[in-house]
Amino acid sequence: MTIAYDLFAETNPAFGAYGLLGFCRKFMAAAGKRPAFALSYIALPIALSDDLSASFEETTALTGLLSWLNRYPGVYVDLGARLDASKDIVSAALRFGVSAGALLLEPDGTLGPGPRKPARAPADNLPHNAKRALKRADRLGTWMGNTGSAATIFSAFGVTP
Repeated sequence: MTIAYDLFAETNPAFGAYGLLGFCRKFMAAAGKRPAFALSYIALPIALSDDLSASFEETTALTGLLSWLNRYPGVYVDLGARLDASKDIVSAALRFGVSAGALLLEPDGTLGPGPRKPARAPADNLPHNAKRALKRADRLGTWMGNTGSAATIFSAFGVTP
């Protein structure tokens, strides 16, 4: 039997929502509060970017966002285009996550886990690249949670919401 791998599986709204849920959990563990909804439009595209995976492999959760950006200035190359190109993917993931109850968009503009929390076990059966994308989303959640306000994070990336 031949096993086929869907190269576009990571753009699936359910997968994106799962990544955003991991991002939110790690952000909340680090910061003690929910992340600003707008941070999804930075975190998910970067987490899904396989071309940045090498820069994550040489870090830990303790590295920190600003240290990572300083060590790997290549993150900034075409960042605006990367974020623009992924807006629809992030929006679809947010819509799916909120409608499925996995994510909760609060009136104050923050995002967090919803009332229906998916199990983490299904991620164990994902292909290696998909697992790495989820790990990057988690790592970004920790780093951004330790960095400070959403404005500080946007400023560090050199973008505006």
